[in-house]
Amino acid sequence: MNKKTVQIIGHPGTGKTTLVVDLVRELTKNHARVGTIKHSAHSHELDKPGKDSFRHRNAGAVPAAMMTQTMAAVYLPRSPDLTPDDLVQRYFSDCDIVLIEGWISGPHKKIEIIGKSCDRPPLFLQVPGVAVLVAGTSLARRDGLAAEKRQIPVFDRSDISGIVSALMA
Repeated sequence: MNKKTVQIIGHPGTGKTTLVVDLVRELTKNHARVGTIKHSAHSHELDKPGKDSFRHRNAGAVPAAMMTQTMAAVYLPRSPDLTPDDLVQRYFSDCDIVLIEGWISGPHKKIEIIGKSCDRPPLFLQVPGVAVLVAGTSLARRDGLAAEKRQIPVFDRSDISGIVSALMA
């Protein structure tokens, strides 16, 4: 299997994280090595303030790492030019596929999830690279026609195996 990078995009609250979890389960069931990155456009602390690793970082350690018996985490400062692709190249070399939740402006094939309660226009109307739509409900007629015109397949949210087949194509 060749390594692929796929972005999962959608408006807030549409179920991106739940879809990523379901895709990871399906892909690993089929013996794929899957990596994920959660991209956030907002700044917020990843570590717990006051904890040892937080204090190490604040003292100037770069990188600062934390290890337990079952997990390891490395904290790196974010430079303006660091992208999820940089992380994929450096840390995800053993993966068959990397799913990036978010990073709407990224260059990879995108799956857009359209949630039931979202009254905003779908992103695929403006964002290039959307190759698959996942709908939690039926699309508005005009959006369905736009997807059809662009030859973007639309999958029901429950069709995880179909979505996986489309993203691996």
